[in-house]
This record gives sequence, structure tokens and C-alpha cells, in this order.
Amino acid sequence: MQTYRNLDWNEILEQLAKLATSDLVRNRLRDIEPLASLEEAMQSFREISEAQHLLSFGERPFMESLDLYPNWHQRLKRNGVLQTLELKDVRRFCLEAMALTEITSELKGPWIRSMKEQIMDAEAPLSAIDHVMGPSGEIRSDASEALYNLNREQNSQVKNLQSTLDRIVKKNDMESVLQERFVTTREGRWVLPVKGGMQHAFGGIIHASSQSKQTVFMEPEEVIPLNNRLRQLELEIEQEIERLLTSLSEYLSTQLNYFERTHDALAVVDYRLAQAKLADLLEANVCQFSDTKLNLIDVRHPLLVLKNENVVSNTVLLQNKDRVLLLSGPNAGGKTVLLKAVGLASHMACCGLPICAAEESTIPFFKNLTIGIGDSQSVDEALSTFAAHLKILGQAGTLRGHENLLLIDEICGSTDPEEGSALARSFIEKYALNQVFAVITSHLGPLKVGWEKGSGVTNGSLEYDQQSGLPSYKFFMGVPGRSLALLTARRVGVDEKILDRALELLSPEAKLEHSYLRDIESLKDDLQRRQKDLENESRSARESKRKYMTLIQNFRTERDQWLDRIIKKTEKKIDSLIDQSQAAEVFKRHEKLSQIKSEMPEIVKASTVSQIKRKIETTEEFEKAYPPGSMVHITSVNQEGIIQGRANAKGEIPVLSNSMRLMIHWNQLRAPNHMSNPTSQAIRRTSTVSVSLQDTERVVDVRGMRVDEAIGQLELQLDAAALAGEDRIKIVHGHGTEALKKAVRSHLSRSVYVKKWKASPQEIGGDGVTWAELKD
Repeated sequence: MQTYRNLDWNEILEQLAKLATSDLVRNRLRDIEPLASLEEAMQSFREISEAQHLLSFGERPFMESLDLYPNWHQRLKRNGVLQTLELKDVRRFCLEAMALTEITSELKGPWIRSMKEQIMDAEAPLSAIDHVMGPSGEIRSDASEALYNLNREQNSQVKNLQSTLDRIVKKNDMESVLQERFVTTREGRWVLPVKGGMQHAFGGIIHASSQSKQTVFMEPEEVIPLNNRLRQLELEIEQEIERLLTSLSEYLSTQLNYFERTHDALAVVDYRLAQAKLADLLEANVCQFSDTKLNLIDVRHPLLVLKNENVVSNTVLLQNKDRVLLLSGPNAGGKTVLLKAVGLASHMACCGLPICAAEESTIPFFKNLTIGIGDSQSVDEALSTFAAHLKILGQAGTLRGHENLLLIDEICGSTDPEEGSALARSFIEKYALNQVFAVITSHLGPLKVGWEKGSGVTNGSLEYDQQSGLPSYKFFMGVPGRSLALLTARRVGVDEKILDRALELLSPEAKLEHSYLRDIESLKDDLQRRQKDLENESRSARESKRKYMTLIQNFRTERDQWLDRIIKKTEKKIDSLIDQSQAAEVFKRHEKLSQIKSEMPEIVKASTVSQIKRKIETTEEFEKAYPPGSMVHITSVNQEGIIQGRANAKGEIPVLSNSMRLMIHWNQLRAPNHMSNPTSQAIRRTSTVSVSLQDTERVVDVRGMRVDEAIGQLELQLDAAALAGEDRIKIVHGHGTEALKKAVRSHLSRSVYVKKWKASPQEIGGDGVTWAELKD
């Protein structure tokens, strides 16, 4: 299997996984691979686009119940009886299914429609659960008539017992016998505390004694029948509850097929919404596929975008026979970053993900991506760094056709320059002959020249400022770049005498090459000026287009409002005529006027939420998108905050973050990274169901800790969970040497808080995660 580790792909997947709301989907996202066909990639683009439209309405449905699904689902499949904790999980599953249906109720896209068709009508099972159990997990006293009567009799019996015992306690002749004037329970029976040694003076049954033996807990003879009946009632209540849970579980097992379909739909939606959220954060776009052209317009490295760096975008075009780009330029000038950006865009497109480039970009659907980046040495295979590099280059030489992309960093750069240059040129000529697409970086001077038109190889370079010697990271197509070793040495402070001597030691050919490259740099300066002029014109055109689109939108809004006013005015006139109709003619005239109404043209208005994703470019646009009260991410401090007001004259907006009131310029504010669960609000909009959701399970992550540290942290969290009345906690310990896992589970087995523990199902963490159910 091709590894993409050196392409930063694993880091992208980890960022993507964080955007899911369930461990089940997080694990699936970490295993994303290229799709089998171009059609599948296009289908993925369409579904992610619909998911982005859903997110644009401001609510991101949560699917946390997917992680709890395997436990109760397996119990139902085995015809087991669900207990209250498992019923709470089923209830949560139903609520999230209902919330998703509500949140997507106004959306009509084919993917969303197919997902909604798979999601069950969860009101019936939810109603059945709520009939037996309250939102917090307690069995309802009125779940059945029998249970209601038993509970009522139990309450009455308890009152009789308490009054009888109180009467006994208040008798004057009992003062010498009783240790304290109160009643209590032992082994489920009501008793009195009698002084040690006085039990023979008191008629009853001894149930227990204190540790000091000074108190004996006795059940008076008078209340024995009452206690017997109370115990019998408790057993009958337990039996009735068991009957209700059995009946409810049998009903829920008839819904298994619906649960399974809904589970699959929720997982797919969570999967697509995570991908859509990543596309929004990256400001990514859908590309087109072509067999003959790789044209990445304004391509950027996704990780730099996620870090809110000031990313320089570049355009890379490879087409026709010139499919091999030889990229040169100064050290630390951005060559490898651009190489990875091209590779990531190509790989993401083949995985069906929008790419960090303009929407007009075009990419072949690559079936094979060969990566020669970083150190590939292998001790096991007795390969040095250079030998491993050559092995990759040799394998790449066997590939043919447009479905292959080669990404080679510093080709043959770890050996003798003369031999390395000759070997590299031979490899590159082979790649060009095989008509594969390739981006290859190199500092080898001989490779930068000698490529004739029609060779299949084109030069490219990264720009630098000749005055400061600093890179600008702007890419130029068609011209090679200088490596600037001497200039870089001067910039980092190398002694001038050493630099002067190095210049003297250059061979005549190297000096001639420097002269040649200086001429090329002059050409690049001219190209740069022309490119900047073109960019300014392009920017002006985009601004004009934006203003034009705004005018169109305003026109449509005013048109819709005008049509609304005309329609309402017309309807009022028609309604008035209907009201004024004479009794003899009312039915006839009403029929006629209703027909007029039905034949009136239907005005279909666009959604108030823009479906055209535009980058915010002005303060006014930002304030419209993020009014006061909106949650935002502050890039300068990497924190979330809440907008407190409107922008001042400088464009600074008041934001509350961690109890601090900050004034932040609007261009440093982004959409929030953290999501809030909208399930409760969505359910309340259309249902009278009582919603009680714990936003997240308590998670104790002890990976990387020593055993004593992990047990200490676990004990603290168990204390907190017990005080909060929580049902369970999730412990993430991983596998490792298994010492930590064994220690955690051994501690759980001895803990006074824990009823039982079990390993997580394989699809949501497996044996590296343990769930601990707490005692009531």
C-alpha cells in the first residue's frame, strides 16, 4: 500500500477526524483512500457540496449516539432485555435521528433526500421508551396501572410503618431501651436502635448491630407483618418493572432493521459533514478532471491554511507533452511546500475531497501517486538514504501514461554533483518519454539548463527578493531559479572573507552559469512586473464582478419584496370580495375567486442563506455574516470568542474570550472550530418530547502517562463522575505494552464506584478503550 506519510497526508486526516462527532466516523476518516473511479469522486464532490449547504444554515447535527449503538444493538439482536442505561442510549439515538430530520427538513438535494429516506420515524420507539422511563433514566411510577397501584400501596405501607414506629419511639417506657429516638432500615426492613444488652427486654427480631456493639437494630414484633408486606411489594414492583422492560425490549427488537438503516445514514451524514466542515475551513473548491492537463490555480498547502498562516498561493500548469516540472530556487524558498501542495491537491481530489485551489482548477484522476520526499532509508532492507531514493526513482521509471503522478524532492541530490546530475537527467528524460505527470525539485545546476522545446520538461522557480535575499514563495513557470547558496550564507551571517574566497574558487563554468542565471533573473523581474499588473487587473475584475453580483442580489430581493406586497394586496382584495358576497351567491362566487387564486403564478423565492460561497472582503459583509452574539475563532490567540458589538472605524470588533474583552480586527476572525450540539433545540422546534441530553460522555485520556499518574487521574475523574451522578465514563488508554491497560482495568475492578467495565467495540476504539459503568 502506498504510504503518504511524507506528504503530510496523515496530519490532514487527523484534522479531518477532529471534525466528526463520533469515534466510529473518526476512525473511518483516518482510513480515507483514493476512490476507484472518477465518477465516484464526482459523486463525493456533489454530496460534500450538499453537506456544505446544510452547514451554511448554522446547525451541525451531532451523531454521538453512534458510539453507544453497538452495545444495545447487540443486546437486542440476542433478544436481551435492555436496562435503563441502555434505554437511555436508544433514546439518545432516536433524538439525534429526529433532530437530523428536522434540521434537514427544508433541504431538497438528492443526497440529503436519500439520507432522509433511510432515517426511521423515531417518534414511535421514543414514545414507547418515554412511557416506561423518564428522561433521566428513572422508571416512571405510572408506567403501567399495576405499577402505579403497587407504588401507591408501597407509599401507604411506608407511612403506616413510620407512624407505627414513631408511636413506639414516643412511648415513655421505651426511653431506657432505645439508644436513639429515630427509625432506620437494615436489610430492607424498618428497625429501631436498641441499647446493647436491652434486646431481651424488647420483643422483636435482631437484624444487625453497630461496630461498637453498643447498639442493636431490632424489628419490633408489631411491624413484622407490615415489613413483610413492604418487602413483598418491593419484589412485585421489581417483577413489574422487569415485565415492562422485557415488553419494551421485545418491541424495540421489532425495529432492528429501521435502527440499522438509520445508523448507517447517521454515519454517512457525520462522515460527509466532517468533510464539508474541512472544505469550509480550507476555503476549498471542487475541481474538474482531465486526462491531458494539470492546472492548479491558486493552489495552497492545506496545513498552512488550517494554521491561519499568510499563505502565498501559486498556479501550476502542466499540459500536452510538457508534463514534467523541474522546480528550482533558493533554500527554504518553498519548493517542497509547493511540491506537497500539488501532491495533496491531486490526492485529495482522487479521494473525493475539495482541494485548496480555485474552482476552475483541473487535475487528471491519478491512479498512482509515487512519492520521493524525505529520508527513505531502511536498515531492514540494507538501504542507505541514496539507495532508497534510487529505488523509488527506478520504480517510477516503469510507470506510463497520464494516470501517474511523480513527486520527487531533491532528485539525486545526495551524491557526487556531476554523477548525480547525469543520473537525474537520465531519469527525468525517461519520465518525460513515458508521458507521466511529475513535479521534481533540484539544486543541481546542470539540470537547470539544456531542456529543449519538445523535451517534455519545463522549468519552474520560486521567486526571491534580490535586495534582501529573502524568498517571496511566488512561483514562476518556464524559468529556472538560482539556489543562492552564497547569498543564503551571507544572510545567515557567514564571514565575508569565507564568501569572497568561495567566489574565487568557483570554476569558469560555474561563473558562466551564474552570469547566465543573472540574465534569467532579469527576465523573471520583468515577468514579475507583468504578473503583478495582471493580478491587479484580475483583482479589479473580481471586485467589479462582486459589486455586480451584489446589485443583482439586491435587485432580486427588492423584486421579491415588491411581488410579496402585490400578492398580499391582491389576496386582501379577493378576500374582501368573498366576505361581501351575498348569501345566495356565496358558494358560487367563492369557488370562482378561489380558482383565480389557484391560477395566480407561484413565486418561488431563494433561501435567505446565500448558496454561493463567497470570501468575506469588507467589514459590512463580516457584520452581516457574524452579528453580535455569534461565536468566532480568534486567529491571533487561537481561542474561541463571542462577538459583543459592531466594528469601530478601524474595523475592530469587540470580542469576549475567556472573560477578557478584546478589540480584534475583523480579518483576524474566522468561523468557530468548536461545534455545539443542536439536537435539543431542533427537537424542541417541532416536538413536545422532553429532551435531556448530556452533551458528551466523560472521557479520561491516559495515553502516554505512567501507571501511577494514570490511576491518579482516573480516580479523580471517578470521584467527579460519581458526584455529578453520571452513568459511565470512557477511558482511553491505548494498547502499548498493555501494562497501562491492565492497571486501569484492575483498578476499575476494585473501585467502589464501578459496577462493571468492558472493552469498547472494535469499530469505535476496540481494546484500546474501556467503558466503566458506575453504580447508582
